Amino acid sequence: MFGYSQKTYLGVDFGTSSIKVVELGIENREPVLLNYGEISLAVLESMRVSDQGNYDAQITIFLRALLERIGSKTKEVYVAMPAFIGLIALVEFPQMSEKELKEAIQFEAHKYIPSPLEEVALSWEIVGEHEGVSQDDQGKVVKKLEVLLVAALNKEVDRYESYIQSVEYDMQLLELETFSMVRSTIRDTQDVYLLIDIGSRATNFVLVENRLVKMSRNLDVGGQDVTRTLMESLNISYERAETLKKSDKDFLNDRESRMTFLSLEMIASEVQRMLQARLAKNTNAAPVRGIILSGGTAAMTGLTEYFSHLLGLPVEVAQPWRGIRYDQSLQPAINRMGTSYSVAIGLALRGVETETKKDSGKKAFDVFWKVLKRRLSMKIG
Repeated sequence: MFGYSQKTYLGVDFGTSSIKVVELGIENREPVLLNYGEISLAVLESMRVSDQGNYDAQITIFLRALLERIGSKTKEVYVAMPAFIGLIALVEFPQMSEKELKEAIQFEAHKYIPSPLEEVALSWEIVGEHEGVSQDDQGKVVKKLEVLLVAALNKEVDRYESYIQSVEYDMQLLELETFSMVRSTIRDTQDVYLLIDIGSRATNFVLVENRLVKMSRNLDVGGQDVTRTLMESLNISYERAETLKKSDKDFLNDRESRMTFLSLEMIASEVQRMLQARLAKNTNAAPVRGIILSGGTAAMTGLTEYFSHLLGLPVEVAQPWRGIRYDQSLQPAINRMGTSYSVAIGLALRGVETETKKDSGKKAFDVFWKVLKRRLSMKIG
């Protein structure tokens, strides 16, 4: 696109409805857009559950076609798995030595991870500490450690590794999409934000403080449910409903056309539960500055006002393209893509930040990959 010859960084986002890629270069220590692309997985929908082996083979074919189409200039990729594949949990421990903490985490992890630990890639990182009341009879004020647990099944890790190996690329990073999104949408701030990523099938909620993930949850509702509500309420085709969802018509706040979207109400209720749980754990927790929306449905007309009214907080749409240079002729396409490329951008930015030695959001972004690299190297050896 730009005739770039320097090292480039390619992010590959394996979503449930499509694969998206973004390739960035560096000019004057700033990221520059070189390539982007998307390929729909809609034709594989029925195969995803009924025929996993054939589905994986088709994913490889689709991925290769996408990479050939964009003409990627690198063979090194940064990869994200869907958030619902893994687990992110913030666990509190009393102050203790690192050795004691390692033992405590192995014991505590069983409460959060339903699978045997030998089948799981598990990592952890201390992301903060605060004062709390001890659980003994004396009720003394003690320091508590906040530890972020990140886990995914080994078989899922192997699956994504095989996708990349099959197209003869080299995986530089594998992480849950949660961290990629935070990297691209929340930059240079120590404030507390709640990121809501509305995917096609599921919604990911991420509480972020000082660019660190402090809480993450998933809900099995997404943009497809919003589209189905429009389809059923207006008695129109799914394709027509999808077009209307992306139009300027306000189905959320306008008195004449307003509808009830149970999926969006469920999302708002989950936000309220998260915020209440946070305050119950730490009454001195810093206030949430606002809510940031991501995902294709984030651009739905009236959605920011709708959530702001329900939740009593400022709501804005994420701007993952901010700070990335691109040819101005691409502006209409950038506007159209909006936040749907947040994960792929965040992945490519990981490579850029490594090269420019910028802070990529504390070690919690990288700790999961360190564990995976150790496991993969042992498997290869």
